[in-house]
Amino acid sequence: MGLANDLRLAGYGPLFSVSLLTQIESRKGERREGFVIEVRDGESGQRKRVEQMSGGERVWVNECLVRAVALYLAQNSGRCYGTLISDDADGALDPARKRMFMAMKREVLRLGGYAQEIFISQTPELTAMADAVTDLDVLPLLRSVSGLVPQE
Repeated sequence: MGLANDLRLAGYGPLFSVSLLTQIESRKGERREGFVIEVRDGESGQRKRVEQMSGGERVWVNECLVRAVALYLAQNSGRCYGTLISDDADGALDPARKRMFMAMKREVLRLGGYAQEIFISQTPELTAMADAVTDLDVLPLLRSVSGLVPQE
C-alpha cells in the first residue's frame, strides 16, 4: 500500500489514503476473511469503501493500485521494463484532476525507471501534456495517400 499511497500523494496530494482490509467484521460481529479497499479522507478523517466513492475518485484509487502493483513487480522481479502501456482511464476526471493524474503518471515513470508510458487518451488536457502524440484519426488518410489501403 505504500507505493499506491506514494503515487496518490504525488499526483493528488494528501486528500486521501488507501488501505486494503483482509479481515472484515460480519453482521454478527465476528471476524472473517475478505478483501475491501478502504479510503481515508485526509481532511475529515472519515473512512469509506471504494465502491462508495465517485467515479473520478475510483479512477484515482484504481490507477494508483494498478501502477503500484506494476512498480512492485518490476522492483522485485529483477527485470527492467522500459515502457508502460495504459488505456484511457481519465474520462471521469475534471480538468484539474487530469493534470494531477498526469503528475502521478510521471511519478510512476520516475520511481520505476521507465523510459516512457504509451497511453490512450481522448482528453485534450492530457494529450497536451504528453511528450509526443500519435493522432490515430489521421492514419486512414495517411494509409490511403501512401497506397497502403486499396482505393475504391
